[in-house]
Amino acid sequence: MLTAMLSHDSLFTAPVPTDFLRDESRKTGTAEAIAFPQSVGELAAAVRAAAACGEPLTIQGARTGISAGAVPEGGMIVSLSKMDRLLGFRTDAHGQAFLRVQPGISLAALRRSLAADSRCPFPVFFPPDPTETSASLGGMAACNSSGACSYAYGATRDHIEALTLVLADGDILTLRRGQVFASDHHFLIATDSGRVIEGELPHLKMPSAKSAAGYWIKPDMDMLDLFIGSEGTLAIIAELELRLRPKPFATLGVLCYFDTEDQALTCVESLRANASSVRPHILAAMEYFDAGSLRLIRGSASSTGLLLPHPEPHWNVALYIEWALASDAPEPADLTCRLLAECGGHADDTWLAANAPSLEKLKAFRHAVPEQVNALIAERKRAYPSLTKLGTDLSVPDDKLKPILRLYRNDLNTAGLEHVIFGHIGNNHVHVNILPRDMEEYATGKRLYRKWAEQVVAWGGSVSAEHGIGRLKKDLLAIMYGADAIDAMRQLKARFDPACQLNPGRLFDAR
Repeated sequence: MLTAMLSHDSLFTAPVPTDFLRDESRKTGTAEAIAFPQSVGELAAAVRAAAACGEPLTIQGARTGISAGAVPEGGMIVSLSKMDRLLGFRTDAHGQAFLRVQPGISLAALRRSLAADSRCPFPVFFPPDPTETSASLGGMAACNSSGACSYAYGATRDHIEALTLVLADGDILTLRRGQVFASDHHFLIATDSGRVIEGELPHLKMPSAKSAAGYWIKPDMDMLDLFIGSEGTLAIIAELELRLRPKPFATLGVLCYFDTEDQALTCVESLRANASSVRPHILAAMEYFDAGSLRLIRGSASSTGLLLPHPEPHWNVALYIEWALASDAPEPADLTCRLLAECGGHADDTWLAANAPSLEKLKAFRHAVPEQVNALIAERKRAYPSLTKLGTDLSVPDDKLKPILRLYRNDLNTAGLEHVIFGHIGNNHVHVNILPRDMEEYATGKRLYRKWAEQVVAWGGSVSAEHGIGRLKKDLLAIMYGADAIDAMRQLKARFDPACQLNPGRLFDAR
């Protein structure tokens, strides 16, 4: 079988380079061969070859995910890393700008290209902003990734106009937003070759919070949205058309320290309630850092080059607030400073950044936390090789933000677990990183994570707000939807991938 796959006209090669057997989850897998297609035609040919031999396929982008979605479990790999070209820019009659790209282009490369491109009469940008800018656009769409500015702009799904997809048998499916809809939960899709795929969508209750957990399904939905966030289990994204936005006139970043967590949470609530008063300026992001996060950041200054002020005793938590400005009007800065003062902040504890160098320092502040967490766990793995951090990705509705943080604190303090809490507090989506010192603490942390997931689901939240399910969180998806709904998802997958060859073992196990 492998010999046939590696024939002279095959796109597959062996052995597989070690880097392609792992991703940022730190998990490692196995695979027999790998293909690096450079076009839709080559991708379809690789899929047909694997299907003819009955080999499962792991689809890879930039392998920046942390849920092990890109880690192979035998079979073959299709890497989209060489499908990294810009394919076409257009504007419609209303001046809306669109850009067609291959899935392997990175977010960083896209941003560089948009900054240098003069074809649009006004500056444009692509709003999704995951922390890792080396992430590929195809991977971002497959996981519906988001980031800090999803508070204002939503996740990747909200910025995709069209997809070209390769199905499990190598057939091509092109979908454009607004053209193909489900009828209640019944769908009928025609591929580019004219083959019709028909079936029923599962009846799922979508969470009322930010979510990237499993298939996104609603009655009468635009069928384009089914494939965004499906983690490569229904089809392979071969091309994307992105909907771009006019670039803000300027960006204002604000970093403020507080004495207590309650002060910071009250400030978040006040900003939400008052942000619309300064339209057309947009409150783009609100990021949170607890005392443990601040300790890690201070420890990272010598290695990351962060120029942070000398810490004051009352600096126990911090907020980073970002505004997308429509002009040079002072209203957003004035509003922010007033609300900070009302919530216990002070001018002496606040920094404003309005130029690129200053903004980069504040953004580096955000990125330093996970970097230091990973370094700390790497050190502890020397004594316990199986040890990993436990990082949550849970989100809740607005009214459950304070209750979920109280639950985290009470459980962590009772268990005596070292931890840091940081992240996208504007979306009620903070990452609890438990830092176990041995395998017993790791087991305790796993039990807490499951307990929290059950509570979050009961409150209408999501077990994965942005990282996806991959191979590591299938038990959490089952908590969120239950066995019957998971079985209905399997049946939906079977309509597009009857042999379960595309990314098997992601989201849920085969029967």
